[in-house]
Amino acid sequence: MTKLFEVIILEEVFEFLKGLDKKHSEKILYNIRKSQVELDAQLFKI
Repeated sequence: MTKLFEVIILEEVFEFLKGLDKKHSEKILYNIRKSQVELDAQLFKI
């Protein structure tokens, strides 16, 4: 799959994600990865 854009996650973001429940941080990372390869109307207002 071709990425639509590249995401650079800063150290501060990793620290924030570590403070969340594992389930929530995994969902956020999943949605970031998903948004890189497809346009999803639920993630972006199109």
